[in-house]
Order: sequence, then C-alpha cells, then structure tokens
Amino acid sequence: MFHFSLDIIFSELTIVSSFFAILIRIFFRKVYYLKLTSKNSEKLANFLKKVGVIALPIAELKKISTFADADSDPNGYSWSWLDQKLQHLQLDKLGNLFPNVKNLDEKICLYLLDFVALKLTSLGSKLIFWRENFPERKIILVSFSIEDFSIPKLPTNCIRLVIPFPNLIGYFNFIFKVILSVFLKVRSLVSKKPNLNEKFRPEPHFGWEKYEHAYVTHSGLKYGSLYEKSLYYSDTDSFFEPKNLVHFDYSGYNSPSEELPWFKLTPAKRLSLKDIISISLKLVYILNFLSIRLSYLSVKIRILILALKFTAHKNDLSSFKQLKQAYIDYDIICPKSLILALESHGVLTIGVQERFVYTYYKSATVILDQYLVSGLDSQLVMEKSKNYFFTNSIPVGQYRTDEFFRKYPKSANEDSLGDYNKRILVLGYHCDMTWVESQVNPLLNWQAQAHFLNEIMDLATEFKDSLFTLRYKMIDWLELPYFFQVKLRLKEFKNIIFSYEYGISFYSYYLAQNSDIIIGKHTSLMDEAISVGKPVLVHDYTHNIKSIIGDTFDYFGSGIICKNFDTFRDRLRLLVEDDSDLKLEIKKVSTKLYGELSDGKVKERVHLAIKSMK
Repeated sequence: MFHFSLDIIFSELTIVSSFFAILIRIFFRKVYYLKLTSKNSEKLANFLKKVGVIALPIAELKKISTFADADSDPNGYSWSWLDQKLQHLQLDKLGNLFPNVKNLDEKICLYLLDFVALKLTSLGSKLIFWRENFPERKIILVSFSIEDFSIPKLPTNCIRLVIPFPNLIGYFNFIFKVILSVFLKVRSLVSKKPNLNEKFRPEPHFGWEKYEHAYVTHSGLKYGSLYEKSLYYSDTDSFFEPKNLVHFDYSGYNSPSEELPWFKLTPAKRLSLKDIISISLKLVYILNFLSIRLSYLSVKIRILILALKFTAHKNDLSSFKQLKQAYIDYDIICPKSLILALESHGVLTIGVQERFVYTYYKSATVILDQYLVSGLDSQLVMEKSKNYFFTNSIPVGQYRTDEFFRKYPKSANEDSLGDYNKRILVLGYHCDMTWVESQVNPLLNWQAQAHFLNEIMDLATEFKDSLFTLRYKMIDWLELPYFFQVKLRLKEFKNIIFSYEYGISFYSYYLAQNSDIIIGKHTSLMDEAISVGKPVLVHDYTHNIKSIIGDTFDYFGSGIICKNFDTFRDRLRLLVEDDSDLKLEIKKVSTKLYGELSDGKVKERVHLAIKSMK
C-alpha cells in the first residue's frame, strides 16, 4: 500500500464498478465514493465498508465555511465554465432543429447551465468542502461518466480521471434496445398485432384538439403530504375549471381521476428510429462530434438530448391544434425542452415564481413568456440576471401567502396554547433515511439534525414559558435508531411538541398563522411568513456549516439571519420580550421585499393577469 496523503474519490459506484474500487483499495489507503447506484445501496455500502471503501464523510467534517457552493453558486463558477466552452460551439446553426424558437442560443445556454450547475452542487462542491478540511491531501476524482467533464469547479489539489467504459456499455445497450424495438415493430406489423406503444398512454380519449389551455404539472397535483396544488383552479370561474385544462405530465405520474384530462408526455426514448438518426446526424455535423476534445463532449451530448426531447414534445403537441396557453407548475424545474416545444408550437408559457429566494440564485434558470413574480425587488433583480429569460413580468406576490388568510379545521392535539405565553413554530429540514446518503449530504445528514434538535431543546430549557412546535416536511426519519437518545431527551420537555398533522392541506400555514414567532431553517414558508409581518429568525448553520443561505441572500444584513447559537438565543429573547426594534427591522425587510402584496389576494391577481393575456 502507498501511505502518502492521497484520496481516491469515485463520483459514483455501481455493483460492477465497485470491483474496480476494491482493486484500487489494494494499492491506496483512502478510497471513497460520493454516490451508490444500486437497488440495495445499504447492502452494497456495508460490503464496501468492510473492504475499506466508504462514503465520503462530508457530514463528519469539522468545518464548511459556506453551503452556497452546493446550492446557489454565488461565485458564478457554472457560468464561467459554460461561457468558455460555448465560445467554440455554433449554437446559432441549430435553428432547423428548433423551429420558431427565438433567441435560441440564449435559451440553450440556460438549459446547459442547469446541467453544469447540478454538477457543481452535487459533486464539485463536496470536493471543495473536502479540500477546505484537508488542504495538504491530493485528490484523484475517478468517474465512469463523460458527463463529469462538466464539473465546472474542482479544488486546486484535485485531478480528474474520467474512464467512460460503463458509458460505452450503456450506449451499446441503447443501440441493442433500438434494434430490438425495430424488430418488434416489424414483427407486429407482419403478424397484425397491436402496437405495444399504445399501452404507454392508457387514459381515455378526451378530444385533445379542443383544449386551449394546459397545466404543466410537476410530480402530480400534491406537494408531498403538505398541500394540494390548486393555483390554476377555481370553483367559481369556468376558465380555471380543472376539466377545462389539459394536464401535461412529464414526471411519470398517473391521473388522479379518470375525469381529469391528463396527457402523459412521450419520453424521447420512444421516438422513431428515423427521428433519432436524423437528429443525431445533423448534430454530429453542426457540433463536430468527431472532435477529440472530450471536455466538450458532455455538452454536445446534452444538446443532443435536448433536441431529442424537444422533438418528442413537438410530436405530442401536434395533437393539440387549439392550444394557446400553458401554465407552468414549477418555474425552475419544468423541462426546457418542453418550454421550447411549446414556444415552437405557438403556445404562450406563463409561470408564477415558486420560491422567492431563487431570485438570487446563479444555479437556477427560468424560461417563460409571462412571469408572475413575488414582488418588485424580485422583478428588478431578475430583469438584470442572465439566469432568467422572460418577455414580461408582473409582481403579484407569493401565492401561498393566501393560505394565511383562510380558516382551517382545528386539530385538538396541536391547538391548545395552555399556560404558555408565546407560541413558537420551529421549522426544520428533514434528513436522509440511510447512512450512505447521510454521510455524503452536507445539509440533510443525521448529525446536522441532531445538532438542530439539541439546540431547540436548549432554547426550550431557557424559555420555559414558550411552547415550541416542531414542523417538518416529513417526519419518518425520527424513528431511525440514530435518533433514539435524542427522542429520549425530547420526552423530558413538556414545552416541545411535534406536529404530526399531514392530512390537512396547507396545515403548516395554519401553524404559522397561529404562532407568535417562527424560527428554524430557511424555507419558502419563512419568506412567506416574513411577507405577512411575522417575526422570523433563521437558524443559518449546522454542526459544521458556518453559513447556509446567508451567502446567497442575507436579507440586507438584518437580524433575521443567525450564524451561531448565542445570536440565535439572544434574538429569540428579544422577540419573546416583544422588542420593538427587532420587530421593526424585520417589518422593514418585509416591506422592501414584498410591498403590500401578501394580502390574501395573490391567486386572484394571478387569475386576472392570465385572463388578460388572451
């Protein structure tokens, strides 16, 4: 074995490639991986651990100065890398593959930025964190994916080694499947059997050609167990009746009702062989795929994937002769291939800003015709940002703030204030369910969760006259054996309770509505609470992260962001004691960011704006 400071880090391991990692472990003392791809990742992880190949223990690092590199890319690493690569690509020659799409080169850039930024946040950032703690060690990043040439920022002590053999195996497998599908199609024609592709879309025929408006859904019509998505629905206006909207699904979700017009978009892999060959040959010529510069190959492959998906979407949209407008469920996540296909089909795309804080992200992008944004400040920032491409924007407010103004069914277990003077809502992040995922996740690991809960218990010890209600997106992680001791300690606190009500849509907003103070991790609910004047404090650190959201946006240097426990506790004391100065400071932030748009009428403004765009 070699015994100098050298860390071998695999970006991803499968069952097959794990044997290569085990072989490397014979010669090197420190061998790690960032991701396991296996049906039983825990079993594989335990096996690899026994032979000295372990998950990179990001959760156990002593210090991470800022989480922003794994989140918002404030330094613009992704743009810098992409700008350099695109100097050698002639995107303006792709117009024939994307007909009727204006400013095509800019829009392809935003599509590519999504891909490059994901490589930074999911891979490059973790190596940056590792280097911060072990600057003297040399790192060799081993990858079996050509896509990892697109990691835009690596630490200076890191060497990238890409061995794309599994990729080549995957390509051969793809070619085999194409040949097999052609054979099956020919055989079905000869034997006069029905086409197997007809089973892909089993929903009843609604007469697609009659629909003028589409709702492009993301992962169904519910956000986990927290709330139902009804922004584009109305019980009183037939224009927004669900049955009058065709629902486009790109996430593989089935229709929740047989009566709901639901159209599953065709994946690119179901394109005809003729289309695949035609598009591929055109791109090989235009983008010079035969170039030996491998660092450009991943970008070219992403453009090929975009073209294939665009064509699949265009084929689908040909059934919708009258389609005029499409309402986008999740602005930054909706596939750019679909957005471009809708534009090519002459459909106006309309979206509402899902989360205020994305205003300041350099790792997130939006392409829309009409963008209904959270406020004037967001509008001004995004109009100057090259991450956002829209024809027109209208400040309407944050649509979920309407939920602060409605009445909710009461929950007997969570509604009693008892003898407490203040009701404090604590918002936390959930955490990963497996040891492997937890180890490599800088934010959602078990150690960070335990640290947060212990600090809430420290607050509950000091503020005995306040009731702390903990609310999470999901709560199943609390049953993990790792949290056994934490749970035992929590039982000692009569002024700490967990909210287990997930059957009532938007119940988190009911809790916020009826709380005196809201503290905890930064979430969209935090921003929405600030906009209605709620006193809010952000717990912006973990056991090893010094700053989570503050390096992306610090709320104008206000007292909202807390970087350590002493500050967190002291500012909470001010709010518990009804300190007017801190409350006024938070109110000023609210007014500057959101104006008076959190008034319970955001959905109404959204509907009026959409109807004016006819």
